[in-house]
Amino acid sequence: MKRIKIIIGKYFKDSPSFIKAGILAAAAVICAAALYVSDNSGTVKKNEKGETVLKREEGEEQTIHEMQVKIGESGENREIEIPVSGKKYDTEEIRELFKDAGKELETLILGENQSLDEVRYDLDLIHEIPGTGIQAEWETDNYDVIDIQGKIGRDGLPDSGVRVRLTARLSYGEEQAAHEFYVCVFPPLLSEDEQMMKNLMEKVSLSDEKTKTEDYIVLPDSVDGKTVRWKYGTEKRAFAVLVLGMGASCMLVVSSSQRKKEEEKKIIRQMKIDYPQIINKFNLYIRAGMTIRRAWFCIAQDYEKKQGMKDKGICRRKAYEEMISTMNQIRGGITEGEAYENYGARCNMSIYRKFGSLLSQNLRKGSKGLTELLGREAEEAFEERKNLAKKLGEEAGTKLVIPLFLMLIVVFVIVIVPAFFSISI
Repeated sequence: MKRIKIIIGKYFKDSPSFIKAGILAAAAVICAAALYVSDNSGTVKKNEKGETVLKREEGEEQTIHEMQVKIGESGENREIEIPVSGKKYDTEEIRELFKDAGKELETLILGENQSLDEVRYDLDLIHEIPGTGIQAEWETDNYDVIDIQGKIGRDGLPDSGVRVRLTARLSYGEEQAAHEFYVCVFPPLLSEDEQMMKNLMEKVSLSDEKTKTEDYIVLPDSVDGKTVRWKYGTEKRAFAVLVLGMGASCMLVVSSSQRKKEEEKKIIRQMKIDYPQIINKFNLYIRAGMTIRRAWFCIAQDYEKKQGMKDKGICRRKAYEEMISTMNQIRGGITEGEAYENYGARCNMSIYRKFGSLLSQNLRKGSKGLTELLGREAEEAFEERKNLAKKLGEEAGTKLVIPLFLMLIVVFVIVIVPAFFSISI
């Protein structure tokens, strides 16, 4: 059997997903069919006269039977619900029921106790006898020992026990009866450790009574022949500080990571915005008759000059900063083609890698057709920038919804609260 299970499990594991899905679907169909047959195989019962009958449950609660009915030969089967009231008893049956219920109660209320002659745990004073519809209300002659909920007062119980009378007021419709019985309540059984702690606390209480006029209370140094050592309870403030510190550290790491991601997103968005501008400038310089190198140097030097004008407040932009680095590399002796390709790699964006490759290829193959290529690239970049502007506008509109919603709540509060307080009941 075990081997069969292993084979089936291996087959199921190695099978394609559609086979697994088919097996599961087939299993679901089989289970559903079995449940349907089980749930709908019952037949309606008949009495001796051949009349259709429904069983009436004991008690006063109403039960609902879901039935199908067909009226006439040509009628359709219809689903209906038949409410059936609980079984009613006559006076004689109720009296007998009360007698049986009273005896049954003495067993039902025991809870964890073994007998009513030795009650050490809370009683379960139920308010309805199951399956009969009989209600029960409780009275006790010593509420300090047992209350009407069945809870035992644990303070001051003698080891010899306390006898308590319980009265159950039974009712069924208009009929009522009372059932009285006695229980003997003892202190709960304690483990050795619990008993020792109880004795210790009794000693502490006794010492407290004796030393009320003194500045200090004397704590016992022994209990039940065993030495007692005292120390202050462990303060939990250090753990709280540790938890708060670790939480703050985690929040700091998460916040730093989130800030880094936001900065990266900001740089990427900035580079997307700058790209059409760079392409247009480069295309203008090339059309004016400049070489690729000269056009690159002009754009980089112009940005460098603007960066030097601190009063203008020009922020640093990565695409232009990398152009300055490329310019310095060319001056340092790196070939132009390699420098332009390195530029695209450092920018780490497809549009800039494409731009660097375009310049590198034209250096090898000649600059013929470069202006047309740059023109098409400029048009595509401009369209991309327009799409980006639309997207940023939509994001800004979404962000404005939250403060508008908060303002709407404030307006509602301002309007509704005075109107509410002005209503006199």
